[in-house]
Amino acid sequence: MPELWIKFKDENGEEKRVAVDKEQFMVGRHSESDLCIPNGKLSREHLRIERFADIFVVSDTGSSNGTELNDEPLAQPAAIKNGDRANLGGGLDIEFELVSDDPDASASNENANSEADNEDANTTSAGTVAMPAAEESAGFPMTYLLLAALLGLFLVVFSIGAIYFFSSGTSTEEANNNPYRTGYPNDDPSPEKTATTSSPSSSPSGTTTTTGNTTAQPSPSNLGENAKVEQSAAAFLRKIAQHDSTAFLTSEQSKKVNDKIKQISSSPALADNINSARKNSSQLKSLAAAKGLPVQLLATAALTKLGSSRGDVLQTAQSMSEILSKLQTQIGSELFDDSLMMIAAYDQGEKGDFQKLRNMLQDLATKFPESSRAIRSIWFLQKNGKITDAEFDFALRFIAIGTITQNPKDFGVNTEPLAL
Repeated sequence: MPELWIKFKDENGEEKRVAVDKEQFMVGRHSESDLCIPNGKLSREHLRIERFADIFVVSDTGSSNGTELNDEPLAQPAAIKNGDRANLGGGLDIEFELVSDDPDASASNENANSEADNEDANTTSAGTVAMPAAEESAGFPMTYLLLAALLGLFLVVFSIGAIYFFSSGTSTEEANNNPYRTGYPNDDPSPEKTATTSSPSSSPSGTTTTTGNTTAQPSPSNLGENAKVEQSAAAFLRKIAQHDSTAFLTSEQSKKVNDKIKQISSSPALADNINSARKNSSQLKSLAAAKGLPVQLLATAALTKLGSSRGDVLQTAQSMSEILSKLQTQIGSELFDDSLMMIAAYDQGEKGDFQKLRNMLQDLATKFPESSRAIRSIWFLQKNGKITDAEFDFALRFIAIGTITQNPKDFGVNTEPLAL
């Protein structure tokens, strides 16, 4: 039986080779995918590979950014050939390697295909299966028996592909035209998909509040709790990073944030503090610019510091800005994970230790096999006991409050979005 391998480069540029070892093999950014690629341009379930005897068939599952096979849009299921290349949503390039366990058979097939090409017959393209030429020495009945068997196999594959295409075509088209697919909020947070534009402010009855070039969009009513958290959290995380337009939370992380939201959203002080931040938005922007900080990060840090107590958000932000600026110098805020680590280390900064977390990250990079990107996250640090529970909780509350500020009424907080 032939084997199929996927070759690609990970986020560090290292060559990887993964075997397709299941009858149905899923590639996507969801943690439960058979091949998980944490890239925001990929859908949670982006590409499906199915095995039918000796044939592997690849299909796009209705991803928002689409898939190309050999530089052509993958509009319907296609049979994979050795050396085929696929691009998943602009976020992942892969090459398929089809390995036969019978070298002689592989050589025979290659020769047969070469002869067929020279005779302009049995042309192979993505989505078709080439039939090897029968050996001239074979007897008449055997030749036709072989051709009949191959034709039958081809018809089976074609029928399965046709059934799959016609049964999923409508839902795929609807999914691509609907940015709020239930269960897959903001599924592809790529810059092309998530750029915001200015529009006039509308009434609170339903809709869009705009300040400057930032647009806060309400969540559709049919989204579940975790879906709303994923959508609003992704929007917030992109605003607190200098250069990370593909930020998102996994389903497991979203559940933790949702639990924290339920704990803090009932506080009557939260809506008042968000209103305070909105009232002082111009001063917060000036302060953040002076310290080189993302304004949404600074404002949300102040809201988190105030917690369940009513207070002056601008004054609190002023007291925090110098410490956050120094932490940013040591840790950075290029990516959203960096920003979250900076918030987790705020207590260390208050004590004057601005390099503790940075030095620990450098040490971890030499001791753990994970990539530096995986290590540089509050989730990894908390799981491995490298930050205290209090530090992790402060960062978790920061994400929860930032998520609420995107669409407060989705989470039971009676105020308008904090658009800075």
